[in-house]
Amino acid sequence: MSTDNKPQFTTLDIAELTRITIWGVGLIGGSLGLALKKFGFKGQIAGLGRNIGRLENALQQNAADFVTTDIEEGIYNCDIVVLCVPVDLVPEFVNRIIDVVGTQEKGIVVTDVGSTKSELVHTVQQHIQSAKTHSVSFVGGHPMAGSHETGVGAARANLFEKAKCLITPTNDTDNDALQLVKNLWDFVGAIPYQCTPEVHDLLIGTASHLPHLIASLLANTVAEMEIPEGKALEFTATGFRDSTRIAAGSPELWTGIFMQNRDVMLSLIDSFIGNMNEIKTLLQNSDITEIERILVDAQDIVLKHRNSLGEK
Repeated sequence: MSTDNKPQFTTLDIAELTRITIWGVGLIGGSLGLALKKFGFKGQIAGLGRNIGRLENALQQNAADFVTTDIEEGIYNCDIVVLCVPVDLVPEFVNRIIDVVGTQEKGIVVTDVGSTKSELVHTVQQHIQSAKTHSVSFVGGHPMAGSHETGVGAARANLFEKAKCLITPTNDTDNDALQLVKNLWDFVGAIPYQCTPEVHDLLIGTASHLPHLIASLLANTVAEMEIPEGKALEFTATGFRDSTRIAAGSPELWTGIFMQNRDVMLSLIDSFIGNMNEIKTLLQNSDITEIERILVDAQDIVLKHRNSLGEK
């Protein structure tokens, strides 16, 4: 972006910003509001959304200082808008912000917390360029923190502490806007990690999206096993619980994630099918040595990873 058309930001110091708007004050948005207050944010936290009942709940939980369903009121005089909404809604919401902001001199940085980035970031940047606005800058973000629980009632101020937060700029990203988003996540205790949108989708598709899909299919497969003597689901214990916990997440949210990252998912599914076919062949051949090797490799990976995280 040329220096003549750079957006004007009042400060890059998060603690000194006038107003941060959180659009969607659920688990992530609510936790962000609580974390900002915990770490000394001095400005106003505005909660924006479509359900006034949920917004008022966020207000009662102290996750916001002010709530509204009106977008003009919600983003008035704000410095950052954090979109805590499903990934397929982000481009539409950015367009609505552009329509409200127009060509005001004060720059607004819009960021998100979505789990996919490539299609989303490039679509949003096309919208901003088409609108010929220099008042709105977008920087993709994705804090690697969350829960299978939903809603502001599950929010907590320490959710982001020591969690990686992927920041996904492109060649068109304004440097000050990028720094402001990095500062935001650093302020609430996260560890910013910068990469391209494409690298993000490959890494997170493998580390997060594929495990969720497998957990969901596992739950369905177990539930489908019924014989006159009983249902397999009735005999499950902690192994099933631990292996399928993440499948309790929002189906609407995850459908959007899978569709936005479908090319990566299709490739990962092929890889997983290859691994399943390998173990199938080993079982057919009663190859005990190779079966045990696969299980030992998996055990070693899990134990080393847990140790690196300080878990037992």
